[in-house]
Amino acid sequence: SLFEIALVHRKSQFWAVGLPLARPAITAGLALVLMEVVSDFGTVEYFAVETLTLGIFNVWLGMNNIVAAAQISLVGFVFILSLLGLELYARSRQRFASTSRATHALRPLHLDLRGQTACILVCCIPLLFGFVIPVGVLLKFVLTGGLVGNALAIAEVLGGSVLVAGMAALLITLVSTFIVLAATYRGGAALRRMAMVASTGYAVPGTMLAIGVLIFAGSVDRSFAAVTGDGRASLLLGGVGILILAYLVRFQAVGYGAVLSGIRRLPDNMMGASRVLGNGFTSSLRRVILPLLSGSMVAGGLLVFVDVMKELPMTLLLRPFDFETLATYTYQFAKDEMLEEAALPALMIVIAGLLPVILMNRMLRRTD
Repeated sequence: SLFEIALVHRKSQFWAVGLPLARPAITAGLALVLMEVVSDFGTVEYFAVETLTLGIFNVWLGMNNIVAAAQISLVGFVFILSLLGLELYARSRQRFASTSRATHALRPLHLDLRGQTACILVCCIPLLFGFVIPVGVLLKFVLTGGLVGNALAIAEVLGGSVLVAGMAALLITLVSTFIVLAATYRGGAALRRMAMVASTGYAVPGTMLAIGVLIFAGSVDRSFAAVTGDGRASLLLGGVGILILAYLVRFQAVGYGAVLSGIRRLPDNMMGASRVLGNGFTSSLRRVILPLLSGSMVAGGLLVFVDVMKELPMTLLLRPFDFETLATYTYQFAKDEMLEEAALPALMIVIAGLLPVILMNRMLRRTD
């Protein structure tokens, strides 16, 4: 292997082999972190940090000027496209392939007590600051403050959040599966490129997407009203339909990536073998391909469910009147510094995110 060759030439396995091989993944990870930071709204709004996302939100709602908000969004969209192009270019320039099918397991490195302690401490830093301390603070607020607020209201908000997240997860999983199957078995290079473009919505901040979704939904509703002759008729605006549409645009990449990774693990001749045995295309999908993709579809749906449960800016801008999710419910209390009231719904979001992760880990263990 490359690591053994590095040892023969007295080179560092980490600096000479490991780090160059990991460079594409590191680049993709950095780009993903940058996109998440640019898209963040709740944190920067709470700490009063002026960002592009917060500026769009304030101009739209604070100044009631959606035109100016759209202009700011256009500037941000150009920046996001530049970031996507840079990430794709970096990954395309750093591709590695192995010329041998034989693989050997790497020998574990045996560290002394000091090295083991250092590794454990470094690995515990994200867990400590990203989970243990925040959850501990939330638990403290919940235990000291008791069930502050209306328990029925929190239960209603939880039910609405689960319903909307479940509907969005189901729709996105179905759409993603259709796109992946069409691009893989019925499409050429052009359709595959279109599928990739359709999955770039995850890189765009929610406040920017909300403007485009709102304009599109308004056009659809005006056309629907003109066709029906009822000026009050509405398909998307004023209901959860516009939220589901926004979630589809925003998180379609999550479901698409999960299903695409699943279909790439299938042998290339799987469909051909099924057709040779006398099954038609539809029968092959139903009896062979879809059962093998079921795990990836469930994983994609769970990831979408978690993302929708904690999504804030688009929900704030596009939600119907008198409709709350756990994210917006928590935001309203946190904005007014009512942290004890915000602790319980925030803890529910954490639990909602943990349950799918635990379920997926069990699925992966069964697969292994």
